[in-house]
Amino acid sequence: MITKISIPRGVSLAGSIVHEIARLVAVGKIKPGDKFPPEGELAAQLNVGRSSIREAFRVFQTLGVTEAKPGRGTILVNTAPLFALIDWSQFTSADLINDIVEARLVLEPIIAAMAAKRADAAGIRGIEDTIERGRRAIGDEAASIQASLDFHTAVAVAAGNQTLLLTTRLLRSLYFESARFSRRHPENYATLLADHGEILAAIRSRDAKAAAAASENHMRHGLKIVLDSGEVGAGDAKGKDGAGRGRPVRRARKG
Repeated sequence: MITKISIPRGVSLAGSIVHEIARLVAVGKIKPGDKFPPEGELAAQLNVGRSSIREAFRVFQTLGVTEAKPGRGTILVNTAPLFALIDWSQFTSADLINDIVEARLVLEPIIAAMAAKRADAAGIRGIEDTIERGRRAIGDEAASIQASLDFHTAVAVAAGNQTLLLTTRLLRSLYFESARFSRRHPENYATLLADHGEILAAIRSRDAKAAAAASENHMRHGLKIVLDSGEVGAGDAKGKDGAGRGRPVRRARKG
């Protein structure tokens, strides 16, 4: 069990908790399989409110870092995203959000196409489950982001390539930021869920080209939502072929 954690002051309490736990993982003081103290005990130990503990652990749950196990409490199950969280603040800049979306435009269609070729019944059920959870989560930002990230992980599982699955899991912490921006307005939930449904339909039909196209369309919907949020400049939205394949251009900085 994890017995003692101290946190620095000067930033948000939840952010301090996230950073300190990430640091302890990086130096090997917290390891996969370790159990966190109960919420009340941890709040008292850190001299913070329970709401700060819950906020920090919502981040961990969304990233797939922790898992609540019946009768055992909250367990650290996946440390990879925490190495990115050590420098969490860097993932809020417009430039890096743009890079995240661009990287996903490269990776996600390939993964979806592979899933269409390789998914077995269990893999398809796993994707279906995340979509159903997404429907139940409409209007709940944290639960919706969790379901969305789980959808993309489930597609990677169905693709049957361990390297791409590992890459997807390692990038969850980065995907979290672009997913967060895309959930700022309730009307976006249904749009993104419909995209997930189209990707699933193509995978069920064993249509790799359609799955890749649906995945790319989904990424571009997400990019438009992020651009519309005002966090990233629109720039050149179209490539030479006019089909929107160019690199999103950063908004020029003032000064």
